[in-house]
Amino acid sequence: MSAQTDLDALVDGAGKERVEAAMKIARREWGKIGSSLRMCGETGDFDRNEFMIGVIDEDVIIKSPLSCATKSVDVNSPTYYPMYFVKNLIEMDELMPERGYRTPQALYCHIELAAKAAEALGLTGTIAMGFACGYAVARTGWTAEKGLRRKRQFFLETFFEGWEKNHDWNPEWDSVGNRLKKIFDKFCQWQKDGELHERETAEDRKIKPLLV
Repeated sequence: MSAQTDLDALVDGAGKERVEAAMKIARREWGKIGSSLRMCGETGDFDRNEFMIGVIDEDVIIKSPLSCATKSVDVNSPTYYPMYFVKNLIEMDELMPERGYRTPQALYCHIELAAKAAEALGLTGTIAMGFACGYAVARTGWTAEKGLRRKRQFFLETFFEGWEKNHDWNPEWDSVGNRLKKIFDKFCQWQKDGELHERETAEDRKIKPLLV
């Protein structure tokens, strides 16, 4: 059973309309992300089955696939809640005329969308998530709470090098595509070379001796 069929059996008419409105927004943003990453490869069409699609009615969470976690649990990843994907998409779109992408809702939507785009291009695990977090911060100006700081830092420094830090960039610009390709190539290097990845992205650690 597909995620759409699974969810259709659980939500009422108003819930379905809300989900479909959110999926329209997600397809639009997926297209923009794919366009910006065109020099890195093909991200393909938006597939709602790749995401946890759910609605929240008071304290009841209805989600599909039903097996999805309602919260990210990887300590290396930012804290975000896939169950709010639909809610965040709709609120992001409602705030767009006034604030553009400069909202936390846009941050979390772009983390999820860009992570799947990165996976479609061959990145995996925390490499894909690090790329997605960097992309989301570059797009929105908001920063995820924790995790993957060095990867985000590299992404932002490379993306905005020599530019004013303006997050209202156009995904169709060749200059954007070229910079994202440079960033993507580095993430591919990290994925292929674990020692290079550890050397260039390990967090600074200060170890204090303990009295025992």
